[in-house]
Amino acid sequence: MLLKDTDQLDDLKDFLINWYGRYDSSSGMPADEIPVYLPKALHELYAFAGRWKDGSDDHLDNSPEIFQQQDCLYSAEQLKKDQDKVTFLEENQANWTCQVEAGNNDSPVYCDERLLWDDCAEGPIIVHDSLYHFLKSFCLQEVVFGCKHLYLVEGKLDIQILFDTPIEDVWLHGYYISPKEEGPTHSFYRCGDVLAMERYGDFWLGSNSDLPAVLNDRVPSSIKLRKIKPD
Repeated sequence: MLLKDTDQLDDLKDFLINWYGRYDSSSGMPADEIPVYLPKALHELYAFAGRWKDGSDDHLDNSPEIFQQQDCLYSAEQLKKDQDKVTFLEENQANWTCQVEAGNNDSPVYCDERLLWDDCAEGPIIVHDSLYHFLKSFCLQEVVFGCKHLYLVEGKLDIQILFDTPIEDVWLHGYYISPKEEGPTHSFYRCGDVLAMERYGDFWLGSNSDLPAVLNDRVPSSIKLRKIKPD
C-alpha cells in the first residue's frame, strides 16, 4: 500500500496494524490525557499509538515505544511546552529536537538540527509545512529500526534487485529534518515481511523474521549486507 501525502493518518494506522499484526485500545491514549494544545496530527497519533509497547524494558512508563527506536517521540508526559512551541521529538542522543506550534492544527514542523553545523543558524527552522507528512517519514523510520533483524546495504543498487518478487511502494520522497529545499531524504518499500528504507542515500532492511531467506540468490557480489542486529 502506498501512503498518501495528504493530511490524514488513516493509511499509516492501517500499515502499522498490518505490519505488527496486532492492535488493541491500550496501545493508544485516552483523549482526556492528551494535551489539548497539540496539533490535530499529533493528537491523533497519541490517541492511536501513544502507549504502544515494543516488548522491551528500555523505555519509560507510558511511552510510545515503537516510535523510540532511532529518534524518540516523547511520551505525553514528557512534552515540553515553551510559550507558543511544543517540543515533541528528539534525536537518539539528544543532539537536536523538533517542535510544533501550540494550538495550531496547521502547524509546520520546526527542527534545530542545523545548529549542530551552521554557525549562522539562530534557532529552529521550518523543515516541512505538513506535520502529517513529517510523521509518516518519522514513524516508518522507527518501524525499520525497531525490527528484530536489521541490515545496512553496502553498495549502490536498485532496491528491487535484492528480491525475487516485486517490491511494493509504501512512502516515497519523504521529508524529515533537513531543510525542504535540500530535497526528500526518506523512501520506503515492502516485500513480504521486509521493510526497506532509503535514508539519506543508504538502504536499510528491517524484518522481524530471518532476513536472508527472502533475498534474491543472484544479488551481485558488489552488494553486501552488514548485519546491525541482532549483533
